[in-house]
Amino acid sequence: MPRLPSRPQALRVHWTIRPLGLRLSGAIDTATRPVLEQCLRELAQRFPGRTVHLDLTRVTRLDLVAAALVVATRDRIRRRAGDLRLHVGNGAVPAPIELLPSRAARKSPPGPVRQERGG
Repeated sequence: MPRLPSRPQALRVHWTIRPLGLRLSGAIDTATRPVLEQCLRELAQRFPGRTVHLDLTRVTRLDLVAAALVVATRDRIRRRAGDLRLHVGNGAVPAPIELLPSRAARKSPPGPVRQERGG
């Protein structure tokens, strides 16, 4: 019997109030990256000067370009006197984002993206 093509997993986005930010679930890859870009842009613009949260605990796949987008968003938020708290789980998104400093991060005060385990 021929194998059916696998259906791409959708990226689901939920705006949260407590904590203030975004909760993402599903896969982040070339198919869903435009959604991620738009959401991260809005996150940085909506809450200048605030600490915002990005919950990736339910993300099943995160490619390197998406990880770079998260770092760039952190830099954008910090330029506006805010901060980004990253929530990661034990699955697809382990916690290597702190190992990906950008050029802007090297010029800004030291410190990785703040990470919190669990949901």
